[in-house]
Amino acid sequence: MTKEKFWHPNINDEISGMFIEKVENVGEYNSSLYKIQNDEEIINIWGKKQLDSLMNLVTIGDKIILKYVGTEEVNEHQMKKFELEILNE
Repeated sequence: MTKEKFWHPNINDEISGMFIEKVENVGEYNSSLYKIQNDEEIINIWGKKQLDSLMNLVTIGDKIILKYVGTEEVNEHQMKKFELEILNE
């Protein structure tokens, strides 16, 4: 059985793998939860506004690289920022 973990990235951390599932309306804030599988594990990533927009470009089965690049001030709040690369040919 493949183990699962949640991603708690530091700036410039990245993960790569296959996008295998999106679960919607999860938790206290009805967030999206994205699941990326690599060779060792399934990594769960909580959706954020900017990340949700990026992940709308991805289809189940796509191989991706997701990089956390830090935060940006938006309306007096810190918004987490990500970069996405889709590796499919």
